[in-house]
Amino acid sequence: MLRTKIAWAMTGFMLLLLLVSFGVTWFVARQEIVDSRFDVLLQALNLLEEDVRNSDAVLSLHEDSVVLERQENGEWGIIAGEVLDGTTFPINYGEPALIDDWFVVATTDGLAFGFQDRDVSNTIQALATIFLVMFFLAVLLTFLGTWWILRQGLSPLRRLTETMERITESGKLETIEVADRKDEVTTLSDGFNHMIERVEGTMEQQRRFVADVSHELKTPLTVIEGYAKLLQRWGQEDVSVRAEAIDHILTESRQMRHDLIEPMLELNRFAALEQVEREEIDLAELGESIGERFLRSHGVHLPIEATGSWFGHRESLQRILVILLDNSLKYAEETSLHLKSDRIEVRDRGPVLTDDVRNRLFDRFYRLDEARDRSGSGLGLAIAKEVADLNEWTIGSRSNHPDGSIFFLTR
Repeated sequence: MLRTKIAWAMTGFMLLLLLVSFGVTWFVARQEIVDSRFDVLLQALNLLEEDVRNSDAVLSLHEDSVVLERQENGEWGIIAGEVLDGTTFPINYGEPALIDDWFVVATTDGLAFGFQDRDVSNTIQALATIFLVMFFLAVLLTFLGTWWILRQGLSPLRRLTETMERITESGKLETIEVADRKDEVTTLSDGFNHMIERVEGTMEQQRRFVADVSHELKTPLTVIEGYAKLLQRWGQEDVSVRAEAIDHILTESRQMRHDLIEPMLELNRFAALEQVEREEIDLAELGESIGERFLRSHGVHLPIEATGSWFGHRESLQRILVILLDNSLKYAEETSLHLKSDRIEVRDRGPVLTDDVRNRLFDRFYRLDEARDRSGSGLGLAIAKEVADLNEWTIGSRSNHPDGSIFFLTR
């Protein structure tokens, strides 16, 4: 598990840190203790140099001490004091030496002085034992403390894992409870909840989309099926019935492709775009192009007012304007286009819409009067909203007092 791995990593780091710190501390403490004892020995040696013959005076400075003298054979012999534990001394001395529990310093005239101090060894041993106990306790507490802290700190991550496992098993989306604090784990939990909310919204949108498409396809398919049956039953004998059935089948097929399938493909195409290329668009030129297009396609002269420029994706802006104008010409009168560098408006005179209706105008498959008018799928304004969102523009509608509507686009 992650917390165990981190706990072991922290314990290993603490282990290294304690080894270095305790090792340095033990070495320095031992050296200080030994040096302090050698200071005593050097003081006694100074006395020995002043009165070489009086060894008894030197021996009186410490309970267990000896005076050594180099023999003719090169070995050291004890000329005063005795060694009870059988310690032997090396032949040569240089610097002050610690031999077992004996502190020894040789002089230049062939004499040496040493004394035994077991307290030093006991102190050093006790210090090593204390350091060893502290070392193991520190390592143990570091592991347990780190593990506990990580267990508490990573609890949202554990809940996140459990939630993801439940989602995998049941297929039902759910969020997790987020603690009221600011850290990386909380940020991750918030991100997970936002992702779940977006997935739920997307799934709901897909369910609604499938239901709407099924509803929209039902009518043209029913009509096509009816005329196909008519053609199958009477078309072989009656030429007029055959011609009528074929004509209606072709009409419904074209309408289904033009009003439903092509808008759906266009909607998905814009939704799949991640970024668009932006450029400076001359609004007067764009307005003239739009006017000529609607003159050819609808046979109407649109009043157009255009000044300044618009920075953005040309195809997106043009598609939105075509949708808004086509929608206005379908449901209203006196349609006009107003293009400015900070705001674009399509104004008309037509039905008076309630706030609830205006809030639903950009929903997929929404139409003002479906029973009266089947020309169109209700996807036009939804496509305009999708394109506007892709370009980070704001699209909306408000009343054009006393009647009619104003569809606007801002950036």
